[in-house]
Amino acid sequence: MQLSEFWNIFLKTVQYLSAFMSVSLNCVLIFLILAHSPKKLGLYKYLMIYISSFEALYSIWDVTTEPMVHSYKAAFVVFRNFKHSDFDREQSFILIVIYCGCFGFSLAIFGVHFVYRYGAVVKEFRDKWLGGNKIYILFFMPIFYGTWWSILCYLYFHFDSSTDDYMRRTIFDGYDIAIEDTSYIIVLFHPIDKYGNTYPDIAVFASIACMWFMILSSVFCVFFFGLKCYIRISDALSKTCNVSSVTKSLQQQLFQALVVQTVIPLILMYIPIAILFTFPMIAVDIGFASSFIAMTIAVYPAIDPLPNMFIIKNYRKAVFAFFALIFRNPCSSLRRAQCTQVELVSRSGTEQNIGII
Repeated sequence: MQLSEFWNIFLKTVQYLSAFMSVSLNCVLIFLILAHSPKKLGLYKYLMIYISSFEALYSIWDVTTEPMVHSYKAAFVVFRNFKHSDFDREQSFILIVIYCGCFGFSLAIFGVHFVYRYGAVVKEFRDKWLGGNKIYILFFMPIFYGTWWSILCYLYFHFDSSTDDYMRRTIFDGYDIAIEDTSYIIVLFHPIDKYGNTYPDIAVFASIACMWFMILSSVFCVFFFGLKCYIRISDALSKTCNVSSVTKSLQQQLFQALVVQTVIPLILMYIPIAILFTFPMIAVDIGFASSFIAMTIAVYPAIDPLPNMFIIKNYRKAVFAFFALIFRNPCSSLRRAQCTQVELVSRSGTEQNIGII
C-alpha cells in the first residue's frame, strides 16, 4: 500500500470516528443540559445547546464533504475526491464552501461563548450590551461569520483550468488523485501571469484579511473577556459572604470548563489555521504537513463536549450514575444525585444570582 493511500484511509477513519463521537457526545450533552442542569444555570443552557447542536451538524457535514487540506508553494486548497461520489464537481465545490462556512461559524462561537459568560458576571455590561433583544445578536454573529466566509470562498477561491495546472502534480504525487477527480477551493496568493511571472492577487489577500479579522476577533474575545471574567468572578466570590458554596462551586466549574474549551480550539483550530494561512502567503511550502489540519478540525467537535460533561458536577454525576446503572450498581450513585438535586432546590431560594443569566 502506498503512503498516500494509507494516509487517505487513515484520514477518513479519523473523520468518521470523530463524527460518530461528536454526534453521540453532543447529543448526550444536550440531554444532560435539558435534564440535569442546575437551576441557576438559567438561559446559559440555551447557548450550550446551540453550540452542541452546531458541533454535531458540523461533524455530519465533515463526513459528507470528506475534505482534505493541502498546501503547495504559494497556495493551499481544501478539496474532496468526488470520483466515487453522488456529487459532481460543481456540487462538490458547494459542499466545500459550506464546510468552510461552518469553520467561520465555529470561530464566532468561541468568542460569543466568552462574551456571554462575561455578561453573565458583569451586570453593567449585560444591561448595556445584552439586554432585551440584544442578546440575539450573540446567536446571530456565528451565522454572519459563517455566511461571510462562505461568500468569500465562493466568489474568490473557485477552481479553474489554470489552478488545475498549478495543483495537478502535487495532488497526484501526494494523494494519488487526478486533479480532474477533485473539486476544491484554492487560495492562491501569487498566481502566474501569461509571461510566467508571479504577482500578488489583491482580491485573495483582501479575502484572507477578512478571515484574519474573524480569527483575531475570536481570539480577542476569548482571551480578553475570559481574563476579565476570571478577575470579576474571583473578586465577587472573595468579597461576597452571602453566596453559598453551591453557587461558588458552579461558577468555578463553568469557568474551568471554559478554560479547557479555550485550550482545545487553540491547539486544534487556531494554531493549525494560522500556519495554513501564513506560510503560503510568503510562498513557503509546508506540503504534506498541511494535511493534518483537516484531521485536527474533524477531531475538535468530538472533544469539545467533554469539559462540560465532566467538569460541571451535575452532569458528571449523571454520567457516573448512568454507568453505575449499566454495571448494576446504581443505588448509591442515584441516591447521591437525588440528594444533590434536593439540596440545590432547597438552597436556591436563599442564594444570590451573581453570574448566570
